[in-house]
Amino acid sequence: MRRRALAPALVLVLLLFAACGGVRGGAGPPPSGALSVSFIDVGQGDSVLVQAGGEDYLVDAGNPEEGPVVVDFLRERGVDDLEGLVSTSGDADHAGGLADVLEAFPVERIYLSGYPKDTLTYAGFLRAVRAEEGADVERVRAGYRTEWGGVRVDVLNPPPGGYFSGSNDNSVAVLLTYGRARVLLAGDAERRAEEYMAGGPHTGPLTVLKVNHHGSETSSGPLFLSRFRPKVAVIQCGRDNPYGHPDPEVLERLRRVGARVFRTDLHGDVIVTIRRDLVEVAVERPARAGA
Repeated sequence: MRRRALAPALVLVLLLFAACGGVRGGAGPPPSGALSVSFIDVGQGDSVLVQAGGEDYLVDAGNPEEGPVVVDFLRERGVDDLEGLVSTSGDADHAGGLADVLEAFPVERIYLSGYPKDTLTYAGFLRAVRAEEGADVERVRAGYRTEWGGVRVDVLNPPPGGYFSGSNDNSVAVLLTYGRARVLLAGDAERRAEEYMAGGPHTGPLTVLKVNHHGSETSSGPLFLSRFRPKVAVIQCGRDNPYGHPDPEVLERLRRVGARVFRTDLHGDVIVTIRRDLVEVAVERPARAGA
C-alpha cells in the first residue's frame, strides 16, 4: 500500500486592496519577510514584479504603451532600482514597455532567452539594454539557477543546446521557490515547451501559476497542468481582447485541477504575498457577478 506524504496546507486568503492612495488602486510597498509577486494589469500583455529580501525583479513590461503604467506601479511598490529584469520573449506584449523601465530605473542584471526576434520593438529594447551602463546581460537556459533576495530561481525553459521553432516555445520560464511555496512564470510557453517542462526535474504542485500565453487554447495542456497542479492561477489578458483569451477550455482545465483563477481583465492588478504557510491574494477590484 502506497503511503501518502502529509504536509500542512498553504492557507489562501483573498483581499481587496484599497482604491485610494495611488493611481493603481493604492498598492504600496511589500511587507518585509515575505515573497511578493505582483501581476500588473497591462491589458493584453504580461508584466510581473517579484519582491523579496529587499530586492526587486521585473519580468516583462507589456506593450510599448504600457511602459509608463509599469513604471508608475513599480514606484508605488517602493522600487528605486532593479536587481534584475527578465525579458521572457521578444514579442511586443512582453518586451514593449521594457525600454521605459530601463530609462526610469538602474538595472543590475538583465536576463534574456537569446532567441532572435527581428522586430522594431525588440530592437529598441536591445538598444536600451546596450545603453544601460554597468548592467550584466545573461542569456539563460534550462538548468540555470540563481537567487533573488533569498528566493531560489530555476530556469526551466528554453532547453540548453538549441531552440524550439517559434518565439512562444522559447519563452524564458522561471520557477521561484520560497520555503514550500513555488511560483512558475513561463511567458507564452505553448505545447512543446510545456511538454519539455512537464518531463523535467521540477514538476510538482505549484502555489501560483502565471497561466501561459494569456490563457490561449494552445497552452495549459492537460499533461502540463497534471504535472504542476497550481493552487492559484493568474491570467494576464486584456478586457474584451480580440483573441478570445482566456479560452473557455483552459478555464475548465484549471477548474478540473482545483486552481483558484484570477484574471487581470476582471480583477485588475493581482498581488500575491507569501509568508510561511499563508498565501494572501489581493485584487484591485472584485470580479463582476457571473464573470
